[in-house]
Amino acid sequence: MPDPAATETHALLAALRQQAQHWLTTQASSGDTLRELLPGVWLGRASGARVPSAALYRPALGAVLQGAKQVLAGDRVLDYRAGEALLTRLPVPARGVVTAGSRSTPFMGMVVELDPALLREVLAQMRTAPAPDEMTVFSVVTLQAPVLDCLLRLLRLAVDNEDARHLLLPSLQRELALRLLQGPDGAAVAALAQPPPEARRLGIALRTLQRGFRQPLDVAALAQRAGMSSSQFYRRFRKATSLSPLQYHKQLRLLEARRLLQQGDTSVASAAFAVGYESASQFSREYSRLFGQSPRHTVPGSRTDR
Repeated sequence: MPDPAATETHALLAALRQQAQHWLTTQASSGDTLRELLPGVWLGRASGARVPSAALYRPALGAVLQGAKQVLAGDRVLDYRAGEALLTRLPVPARGVVTAGSRSTPFMGMVVELDPALLREVLAQMRTAPAPDEMTVFSVVTLQAPVLDCLLRLLRLAVDNEDARHLLLPSLQRELALRLLQGPDGAAVAALAQPPPEARRLGIALRTLQRGFRQPLDVAALAQRAGMSSSQFYRRFRKATSLSPLQYHKQLRLLEARRLLQQGDTSVASAAFAVGYESASQFSREYSRLFGQSPRHTVPGSRTDR
């Protein structure tokens, strides 16, 4: 006899695919794309596997609607496919790659940014609230029917009128927070809202790095802000992010440099100096190592861009 819960989940996922395909067909150009539907809500499509692409992953739910994806963070490899999502709880540079997708059946994914303040507010008002678990940056979660229903209504809201989007988005975001906290992975979501003390101190160090990545790295100062010795901070930082502080710092610089270069009005040397490098040649080597191409090939109008 069919499982009613599984049947409902399957039907909601199919409706999500259909709604996403409709939006992409009518609102986006053909080919691969990533577009913001609503504030903090993104929809993407990719027609095939690519080389891993580096990005800064922020606290969010990254749901796969069709196809499959892989994320590589340091020495960690996480695979997830349609009906699953990547839950990110700390801002960390990582590389992502579509592993299942084609022109006839493209990969489709939806990202919803998660607001820790909203999660804390909802958690405080729950009568039966999950206890936060140990903080890990990434985890793969199975999308339950109530969460899929919220995602579907977010997609539908994206094509509604302006008043509806303005008035209904906050309530949908709040409901999604509740459904995530009530689900089987509620403890992981609760840790994003109320991280344990050590994770909270690491979060302070990460925010300091993000604000000051143009400055030389000072691990001792970061450790002091986190209330740890330098050796303890290094171990905890690497355990949480799968990167050393130096790797994290360097990747923040290179990601910002790529953003500047993609705008098309910055030279390679200017981008290097703008993010804190003192040597353009060192910048070019490290950029090529991370992104698989030289920085000059990122500038719009280069041969690889045509």
